[in-house]
Amino acid sequence: MSALFILTDQAKLMLHFVVFSFNRADFLRHCIDTIERCASGFPILIVDDNSTDAGTVKALDELRLRHRVVQPEKDNNGLRSKHGGLYGNMQLALDYLNDDDLMCTLQDDMQLVRIFTADEAEALQSWFTADSTRGFVHHAFLKGSERLRSQVSFNETDGLYYNKRVKSSAGAWYSDIFIASVATLRKAGWQFQAREALNEQLARGLFSPMAHWRDPFVAWLPAATSWRGKRRTFALRLGEKLNDCGFYPLQEMGSAAERAFKMRAHDVMPYAEDFLSIRNERTVRKAPDKPWIYHPLQGRRLLKWLNSLELKLFARKP
Repeated sequence: MSALFILTDQAKLMLHFVVFSFNRADFLRHCIDTIERCASGFPILIVDDNSTDAGTVKALDELRLRHRVVQPEKDNNGLRSKHGGLYGNMQLALDYLNDDDLMCTLQDDMQLVRIFTADEAEALQSWFTADSTRGFVHHAFLKGSERLRSQVSFNETDGLYYNKRVKSSAGAWYSDIFIASVATLRKAGWQFQAREALNEQLARGLFSPMAHWRDPFVAWLPAATSWRGKRRTFALRLGEKLNDCGFYPLQEMGSAAERAFKMRAHDVMPYAEDFLSIRNERTVRKAPDKPWIYHPLQGRRLLKWLNSLELKLFARKP
């Protein structure tokens, strides 16, 4: 590990950024670069799902020089889902971390969009310490595509947002993007399940509702290409073409923009499209329309059906 990333005394709170990677070298490099720049001193653990792309393998070799990179054994005890090996890899990361750590997850198509400080890490640690039933907090900007059906509202008691759609399949008690206390999860006997909805059910029985951090600091990149499920079906590739999917990094907040963001009224929800923009948007061939999409099949029922059919046909092949 290079001297640049040796932990300072402040960073010894041991909030770990855990990045899940598969076959997207440009996205992975960009994600790690934003963490190094916006959260200097905090350790980074990269969990790669056995990438096969030569460019991603090369990127991992470079990143190993300054960060810990781990990969699961093949099939990871059979824990597979439409997310590929995501949940097996989450369990791998949880098992790797220490009880004193906070586990802060990102996927490779995400980035930090503002400075994250030791003071915020301390605030997160204090929030978990104050109530042992607090399992997860969501730290990403909300998606504008979900604005009309969102029921996230501000709670005056702890100064955070909560999702009131308690019957949702996910998002009220659990999200794949989260910060959690390792000690709390272990004490509760937490084991990641094979689908997000199953993790939601498990969290519902173990913890209080998931909070949304008032001032999120990570965001998904709009219109990213996808490797979900490790199979690039015709429907997926067609959806990417129709939606102009590609690599669209977001502009990080400057100090003035960050200050204004943090000083906003509580009822001004942190939707990504309201506060963030695509880097060098004027020079992008065709920037994604707002509200941004986050998956090539988003809003395309026919392609979703075709994608599911293709995956079923592939699964039946010997």
